[in-house]
Amino acid sequence: MRIVIADDDPDFRTLAIRALRREFEDAEYIEVSDQDSLDRALAFGRKPDLLVSDFSLGWTDGFELLRAAREAAPECPAIMFTGTGNEEIAVRAIKAGFDDYVVKSSKQLRHLAAAARMAVARGDTRRSLEENRDLLTQELYHRLHNNLQLIISLISFTQRALQDTDAREKLDDLGRRVQALSVLQERLYRGRDYRRVGFAAFLRELVDGLMGVHPEAVGVSFDLQDVPVPVDTAVPLALTANELITNALKHAFKDRGGQLAISFRNTDDGGYVLGVDDDGPGSGTSTDGLGMRLVRRLAQQLGGAVEITANRPRGTACRVTVPGRGRVV
Repeated sequence: MRIVIADDDPDFRTLAIRALRREFEDAEYIEVSDQDSLDRALAFGRKPDLLVSDFSLGWTDGFELLRAAREAAPECPAIMFTGTGNEEIAVRAIKAGFDDYVVKSSKQLRHLAAAARMAVARGDTRRSLEENRDLLTQELYHRLHNNLQLIISLISFTQRALQDTDAREKLDDLGRRVQALSVLQERLYRGRDYRRVGFAAFLRELVDGLMGVHPEAVGVSFDLQDVPVPVDTAVPLALTANELITNALKHAFKDRGGQLAISFRNTDDGGYVLGVDDDGPGSGTSTDGLGMRLVRRLAQQLGGAVEITANRPRGTACRVTVPGRGRVV
């Protein structure tokens, strides 16, 4: 266990370490008194297990130390041990993320040791809950993946049993939509970040799957910005991408080859722009079909807009713009 003690007064650092040894006898104690010693204490691979910091330091303050410690170890417990604070500083310290606030004096050293023990225990509990939550989330995503594959298999089985061509095509479209969700879910599972997904990697995988069943030779170019997208946005955006690409393959490249261009980027306000361009003759997109109605509905759900430029010299360009609205990515 590594405990970082930040205080300008070497005597109080010694007293604090002596008090903490009653609770953490075998810990490694790192004394910090300036920026160089802080940098050494938080060097790569040297994560603190507990921070004890004064509020007012000659070269920085306790809040900056907390920020630096949490960058190195996000779950690091922290105690503010100061004699220069007041009630306002105490409230600010707790809001900033300190686990406790202890008034610095020789009479409070036992309180410091007890507060440190409780802070470390709470940190252990938080880590345990986080690990259990991650395990549960992984299991849920694994079961979701299996269920989506089962649905895809049932759709395919039902499709083969039908004689009606139109009904079979509709089921085929439905199967592709579910498959797009399955690809997105798999990308989330691999990324281990269950709140955001790398959308560029998803688009490449989606296109590979759709091209694998297209009978004609279609070249694909990508212009993708590696942007993590929150799940609540990624799901409708994934279905949108699936519809636009499928539409292009059906209408622009029916009985012919060609070139498809896929683009995705972040906007200045934190939003997104998805582009699907083809070089097919005339309009490569059916603007009044179920697929494009779904695209418009999904864009409306995201507060976005759909722009289709048809009858260009080189086919059709589709753009879906989603506003940021302060979204953090």
